[in-house]
Amino acid sequence: MEGYALIERYVASGKWGSLAGKATLWAIPRLNPDGCALGQRLNANGVDLNRNLPTQDWIPASLEARYPPGSAPGSEPETQVLLTSLARIQPQFILSAHSCQAHPCVNYNGPALELAQVMAACNGLPITADIGYPTPGSLGTWAGQERRIPTLTLEILRGTPLDQVWQEQAEALQAVLEWAAQGDAF
Repeated sequence: MEGYALIERYVASGKWGSLAGKATLWAIPRLNPDGCALGQRLNANGVDLNRNLPTQDWIPASLEARYPPGSAPGSEPETQVLLTSLARIQPQFILSAHSCQAHPCVNYNGPALELAQVMAACNGLPITADIGYPTPGSLGTWAGQERRIPTLTLEILRGTPLDQVWQEQAEALQAVLEWAAQGDAF
């Protein structure tokens, strides 16, 4: 909830207007609308969409019960929408905002260390390239590691009041988008 609430508030705030003429911003605040409505990580089919992307390391068995990958890579309609959107958009940078049980951080995949540093300089979160456990079928693996698209995952502590999330993350979000919008950022 914290991740999509941050993105929705950012879009509603109009802060993105400073990017006009510099970058095109695409936002998908709720890739998992069923899960959002139900207050859970899994979609209506009981699949973790962040383990359902067709990565080279995708496996049919869940490494942990809370991360079921689906019957096949890319099996879920939401995953197919994401893949189609990314193929059309061809992003130069991807930012995903999640919530986590513990250990909030700025996670980066692919050539995104500088982006992570820009964000972390504003929000004070630690930077990590490895969240400590395998994530087969994840967006970071699919986009950042396999396609070399700079990819950040902002992990926000679950249960943080939404106004506090905004106070702690709005400047960091704006800073990383401004930095990415520079013509020579990549």
